[in-house]
Amino acid sequence: MAHNEGGDVLAIDVGTPGKEYQKILEQDERLLNELGYKQEYKRVMSQFQQWAYTFDYTAPLGFITGYYGYMYTYGGPVTIFWAFICTAIGTLCMAFAMSEIASAFPTLGSVYYWVAKLVPKKHAPIVSWFVGWTYLIGSFSGTALNEYLLAQLIATCILLGTGGAQGGGYQISDAGVVGITAAVFVLHYFASIINTKWLGYVSNIGAAFQIISIAVISITLLAIAPKYQSAKFVFTQFVRAPGQGVKSSTLIVLLGLPWFQSILTGFEVGSHVVEEVVSAAISSPRSMINSMYATAGTELVLLLAMTFTIQHPENLLSSQTATGGGEITTASQLFYDVFDARYNNGAPGAIIFTLLAAISLFFGNITNVTLTARMAYAMARDKGLPGYKYMVKLSADERIPVIATIITVVGSFACTLPALGSNVAFTAITAMSTITAYGPYTVVLSCRHIFKNDFVPGPFSLGRWALFVGGYGSIWGLLMSLLFCLPPSFPVTTKNLNYAAPSLVGCMVVGAIYWYGSGRYTFHGPRKTIDDLDQDDEKTLVK
Repeated sequence: MAHNEGGDVLAIDVGTPGKEYQKILEQDERLLNELGYKQEYKRVMSQFQQWAYTFDYTAPLGFITGYYGYMYTYGGPVTIFWAFICTAIGTLCMAFAMSEIASAFPTLGSVYYWVAKLVPKKHAPIVSWFVGWTYLIGSFSGTALNEYLLAQLIATCILLGTGGAQGGGYQISDAGVVGITAAVFVLHYFASIINTKWLGYVSNIGAAFQIISIAVISITLLAIAPKYQSAKFVFTQFVRAPGQGVKSSTLIVLLGLPWFQSILTGFEVGSHVVEEVVSAAISSPRSMINSMYATAGTELVLLLAMTFTIQHPENLLSSQTATGGGEITTASQLFYDVFDARYNNGAPGAIIFTLLAAISLFFGNITNVTLTARMAYAMARDKGLPGYKYMVKLSADERIPVIATIITVVGSFACTLPALGSNVAFTAITAMSTITAYGPYTVVLSCRHIFKNDFVPGPFSLGRWALFVGGYGSIWGLLMSLLFCLPPSFPVTTKNLNYAAPSLVGCMVVGAIYWYGSGRYTFHGPRKTIDDLDQDDEKTLVK
């Protein structure tokens, strides 16, 4: 971030040469010092790379392909379009409001650091810690969810490549899915500990892949589909899926809204690499807002292309198909039907498109692993986690939190195990990963306006619109968190109960035990490592 003579904020990239670039780095470090932290990471990521990192995380192709069946199940085409628009508006309000906060506090820790600065000081430690704990649980759950979904898409490709469900194709067992999940976790571990500059390049490649692959799939579907669905079908057709037991059409739509929210989650993840970015105070809000535009735009294009080119609506929710049924394979079946209608062989095209979706998730989870590790590092830096002395260690050369990354991979892999072979558990993990993101979002936005504080906006400010945008965003976040706790179908039994709420309560109980047993004695809110460093220097001088 640079300033001209009038004081306006100017963007600057890492490619800026000479004294001007060094001046920007010094400004970034000085601002970080004012927030209480010394510069630990290397600032080698540009504004574009931070945006790419954020957009890469959202993995629009991967999540649209994995979740299309769930979105179609709860209302069909009419909800796929209108519910998406409604959700995108609510999420964009949250993104704008949180961007203002991120601009004021460009440091690691994201939501738990922000809320500590927005609540009264006497409440800051406990509120900050529980927000951070909740968000960290969500990060682990989200990483687990991505890898599970990736493994399932790979399993679908293997099934189609060996003959399909109706042709004796090879159905991957639960143990096989565990093996695939473990393998991709190992790959993501090594991809996450190389160096930040490499991470920036990979983010660029991943973002380009997301956009290009969505364009290729959308154009191809529209080009080869023998017939299109009518606009009436796409924008007004309501589908009541069998077996839901829900009589109210309104309730069906409400139950489906969380799936749309899931594919729009993650606009703030760039804040987890903010101490590695040049011009952090202006780059962070830009990466949030622009990634939200890019994610919503590309997802809407793909959703419309897919829905217009549905060839056999009755196949999407049927088990008597090449993919064998199930919400995760619905999009693959749609691809299969389009290619089969044109070429009398749908498997090759469906496999290619599903593999592209799997690669989309693979790129997204590189981001997922790194952001979770950095979130764990940030809380450990503030003595907010057990074993914090070990988690704060960075690699000597590349300054990467290797131990925190190992804990992220192992912990997230453990979270995938209950979901293997259980659709109910998969729904619970999906809900957990989103509740534990939007719950903290809502707390942060609410605290921004409930408490009277001396909040000073950074370079990005909403001005007089802050209360309206932030208020709407916090209400939307609360609504989404509540909807994610509802059961997916009725009547409610042990087999279809939404275990997200009980799981969240269990995690909060564990957190409370740790907090009152140990955490409150070590965590006093975001601590100032600058002061700690000065004290250490004084002790060294005395010796």
